[in-house]
Amino acid sequence: MCLGVTAAPASGEPPSGPGARAVEAAAAPPPVRTIDPARLRRGPDATFAHLQDGWIHAGGRRIRVKVRADKGRQVLLGRSDGAWIVASWTKKRRGGATVRVHRIRAGRAPVPMPWAGLRGSGVGIRLSRDGQQVLLTVGSRGGLDLWVLRTRDGAEIATDTTGPSLCTQPYDAAGGRVLLHRQPAGEPDVTYAADWAPATGTDRRLGPGLNAGFLRQDVVFVGPAPGTPGPYAYGPTSISAPGTPAWSARFTALAVSPDKKLVIGTGPRRVKRRAVLQVRRMSDGKILQQLAYGAPGQVADQTARFETSSRFVFELTTRGRSRLVRCTTAGKCARASDAGGPLSASHELVQW
Repeated sequence: MCLGVTAAPASGEPPSGPGARAVEAAAAPPPVRTIDPARLRRGPDATFAHLQDGWIHAGGRRIRVKVRADKGRQVLLGRSDGAWIVASWTKKRRGGATVRVHRIRAGRAPVPMPWAGLRGSGVGIRLSRDGQQVLLTVGSRGGLDLWVLRTRDGAEIATDTTGPSLCTQPYDAAGGRVLLHRQPAGEPDVTYAADWAPATGTDRRLGPGLNAGFLRQDVVFVGPAPGTPGPYAYGPTSISAPGTPAWSARFTALAVSPDKKLVIGTGPRRVKRRAVLQVRRMSDGKILQQLAYGAPGQVADQTARFETSSRFVFELTTRGRSRLVRCTTAGKCARASDAGGPLSASHELVQW
């Protein structure tokens, strides 16, 4: 299962020239903190909706999903037309695996979505942030086949084939637009970050590549031109008026603070097989905090969100049990959920 975004591949080089300096060689960053959530005080529940062990936690309420899933493979996709949308993975003895998607409302039986019942492996699902479109992806020899459907009835809006089959595709969807990474057919040396409008088929080029983007906050992290040697680095620019980033780093953004002054994400380093969550300043990329997070050996990044401009929440798994941990930008932390199975939050990309 692939959730969130993965680290950038270890090839390529940060962009050079004015306004695109790499920040790794700057002043030494703070040490990586390793937190034992069992020793933290229990604070209020996380304010954003999340799913754990078959229950949706939202607005102080718990809603039972009542749909079977194997090995904890059940995730919250988001909300659409007053219902929660949940994907569940099951493997049968014969016939392989099936991904089912349901509308969930409190006190009602789950309702299968019209585009549910997806079979096979490498199926990806993302719900747009307004809940009106669902994006389905399947890896193919030529890249990644993408279907954009209307959530309520499964009507096809558009189909497309993007670049290499990465579990990070597509990066965001909202307001009838999609952020993705293009590699045109027959042009292996050409890649670019695209702001795509499926309904009209229009494409805006944002840069030579990307590894994260946030449509509602008008931020995209673009990377270097193809063919440049060295480790890849990415930096922020605006989607509406893209330009050369003020800084770049080996960094994969996961969330931007509401005031757009901070970003949280992961770098290339691991500590005791865990990813390292970094809090960076958006203006210059300076690392303000580093915390070990997720589960040991986890390939894809797990849940990490800002609740406010001075408070963020991330998933931490210890001794096989997952919890949400809330930290302030000043460094104080508390538990924000009970211990249980894997967690998921709305609008993360899921791929099974």
